[in-house]
Amino acid sequence: TIPAFEYHWFEDGTEVAVTNSPVNTYTINQELNDTVSSLFTVQMINQTTLMCSGTSPDFQVLQSGQATPVTPPGYTVTNAFTDNQIITVDIQGFGQYVYSLDNGPQQTSPVFTNVSLGMHIITITDTEGSCDPLVIEQVQTIDYPHYFTPNGDGINDNWNIEGLQGQAGAKIYIFDRYGKLIKQISSTGLGWDGTYNGTELPSTDYWFTVDFMEQTPKQFKAHFSLKR
Repeated sequence: TIPAFEYHWFEDGTEVAVTNSPVNTYTINQELNDTVSSLFTVQMINQTTLMCSGTSPDFQVLQSGQATPVTPPGYTVTNAFTDNQIITVDIQGFGQYVYSLDNGPQQTSPVFTNVSLGMHIITITDTEGSCDPLVIEQVQTIDYPHYFTPNGDGINDNWNIEGLQGQAGAKIYIFDRYGKLIKQISSTGLGWDGTYNGTELPSTDYWFTVDFMEQTPKQFKAHFSLKR
């Protein structure tokens, strides 16, 4: 008969778990003592009258794991509609993470400043392990097109705020030069097609306001051009 064993698991000299045959593994599901690495040992005790035992050499365990977003999409954008927009990554995990914007230099800070307008990619890598990095794609700064061309060619046919797709509660109002409300659009929709009650409006400048959240409620006002 194969004797049963009792396994005593130690982290940095302190017992953290006991398992019994046939369970001879221990799953670490909490942070290590210093959140970086720990020395583990396991003592095996033969469950017979002799109670023979043996202890393994120390072995190092590195705290590691792929990052996960705290809440989707895993980042926030501040300083909207400026040339100094800030992207702050909001992730959690057991690893030691570095951050890269558009495959650029890695940094320990989750904050990117002076981010250029447009679409970006953020890569979060655990320096202590071999887990796959977390890649957040289509990270978009918040801005608006300065013109659009609703001529039916499939290019720039609609106007909308860019980068507010994650804020379904944002309110966008479009006005003519006299302050008449032309259209209210959703940040999650296609946007404005350049018509009013089904009638094409002329090429000229139009104004808009957008109410959105940036830690606190904010409003932005500006104008853009319709070109036919």
